[in-house]
Amino acid sequence: MTASEIFIHRIKFLRSNHPRIRRIKRLNPNHTAHGNKIWLSSLVLTNYLSSNPIAQGSNVLDIGCGWGISSVFLAKTYAAKVTALDIDAKVEPYLALHCEINDTDVDFHCADFQDLKDNEIAKFSNIVAADICFWDEQVSPLYQFINLALDAGVERLLIADPGRPPFWTLCDHCCQNLGAEVLTRRINEPITTEKFILKIEQS
Repeated sequence: MTASEIFIHRIKFLRSNHPRIRRIKRLNPNHTAHGNKIWLSSLVLTNYLSSNPIAQGSNVLDIGCGWGISSVFLAKTYAAKVTALDIDAKVEPYLALHCEINDTDVDFHCADFQDLKDNEIAKFSNIVAADICFWDEQVSPLYQFINLALDAGVERLLIADPGRPPFWTLCDHCCQNLGAEVLTRRINEPITTEKFILKIEQS
């Protein structure tokens, strides 16, 4: 491992200072959202998934996939059929790069989760996300989407966050009305950090 690489359960990711990442940034400036780096909540979510596995070959939706930390981990580790969703089309080269260096495949879609229809959501057994609830205006759409996903038959939804106020508002709604729980998760490798995971499962 070098200063420009990190490994998460044997999956390799490149830091912002890696030459291949810097090249993508030069060719794809001006991100439209927040896909400009690896977000630590993704590392915590991946760590959780390593000890709370999904079934091999599951269909998974990764909302706000960014550089593809969770997507690549799930595809490589559990042979998951992952759809990586992000509103920023410029994150796709970073995802493609991480798929390449880990010899795995992920299907990227540039779209807003609010535009997904019932029949599109129904094909997924698991939905994961990290750092997607950072504005107050996102709470209601996310809560509606979670309800839609549960009605469509999604078995488990996991949303990781550092603990922003909108995230806690979403947690309150889900815990009060959907039987959700909030988990505190701390990791020491590859970076020491502590985040929170909202877990909603079908009973």
